[in-house]
Amino acid sequence: MLANRATVLRYTRFLQVFIGVILLVLGWHMGTCNSISSARDEDAGKNCRLQDGTSRTGNSGRTGYMPVVEFQAGDRTQLFTNWLGSSRSPSLNQMVSVLYDATDPSVAMIDRPVMNWIPWGPTAVVGGFLVLVGIMGLLRRPST
Repeated sequence: MLANRATVLRYTRFLQVFIGVILLVLGWHMGTCNSISSARDEDAGKNCRLQDGTSRTGNSGRTGYMPVVEFQAGDRTQLFTNWLGSSRSPSLNQMVSVLYDATDPSVAMIDRPVMNWIPWGPTAVVGGFLVLVGIMGLLRRPST
């Protein structure tokens, strides 16, 4: 391997770019599937209330509480279970802001500015970093 160091580094850079592109596509796909912030309805989000919390016990043996939210979308009342839970029992009747798809109000989530980007944001950032580092490594002239 030491005798073929330049070849190994070149293939490593190609691997970095390949994995980076996969992570970028995966981040984009997760972001477009879960991103409903473009269909935000400010008025409906302000009238939400936390109705209930359902508990689920995971492999770790700890209980997580998944908030069930009720909100008005036009003339219909919508109900959904948020994807992000908490280890603390939620407060009942708490007002929360909701993002939902105006064409399909059953697709909704609680608006949490940082958590709206998880998990697709870090995935895309790592993918972009790998692509950048891989391309820079491929363009760099090998030292003799």
